[in-house]
Amino acid sequence: MKADTPFSKEGQEVLALLRKKSPEDAVQPIIDRIHAQALDLSISDPLVPSTDVYVTSICFIGSKSLSHVLSCIERCKERLLNIGPQSPAARKQIIESVMEYWKDQPGIGVNIVDKLLNYTILSPASVVEWALGKQGKRLGEAFVYEMVSATVGKVTGRVRQVVKATKAQGLTAEQRKVLEETAERERSAMRELFRLMEDLLVGWASGAKDEMQTGDVDSDADTMVRQWGERWLRVFRRKFAVEEAWSLEVAKEKVEDVVAEANGGSESVEMIE
Repeated sequence: MKADTPFSKEGQEVLALLRKKSPEDAVQPIIDRIHAQALDLSISDPLVPSTDVYVTSICFIGSKSLSHVLSCIERCKERLLNIGPQSPAARKQIIESVMEYWKDQPGIGVNIVDKLLNYTILSPASVVEWALGKQGKRLGEAFVYEMVSATVGKVTGRVRQVVKATKAQGLTAEQRKVLEETAERERSAMRELFRLMEDLLVGWASGAKDEMQTGDVDSDADTMVRQWGERWLRVFRRKFAVEEAWSLEVAKEKVEDVVAEANGGSESVEMIE
């Protein structure tokens, strides 16, 4: 880290402490110093630079292998989990720091982001907002599509997993009710994610984004972004339609199962009740 890089001194100190596997109590005073300096520099969200320092240090320590970085994330998980609820901007900074560190090998960065999703350090919405929210040129990056597609796949896969669980044999009425409520929550979260993607992608596809309103809107770069936005929209609208069709089919099967059980005798009716 260059000496003239903002917060470089604090970054070196955080890196040294994380290397020694020091407790978080030892790291916090340095984080506090970063926050104080950030406020002096009129940075609106001090948690953003401190997150950048912290996550970049984790990436440096874990650069030997994926197992090294996962081990370091595991040790630092508590602080990382606390970032998101405090600041959505800092949560997106986690992704920015990871992808900036691995800019020459973005596939590794995508893999780490995927693991951070598994830990719930990142939310699917934060990944989508990072990928699609600010820089239209990201729509043309294969690794960005890979990241978003994998994130959406986790969400839709979770919906299918829970919905299938509601149809398992031998469930009590209470167990089935809990699973059905969980399935509805997961389905709502999936729809909300697709709505977010729709809003962001329509902005790029229509040329309505602020970034595209500055300068020559007919430039080759803006035209390319609009074309990529249209392609992304087609793909993810189709994915959403597939998931909705699957849900309708499962609902239809469920009704047919209930009718079949009801017609199957008093024992089946008793199970429905």
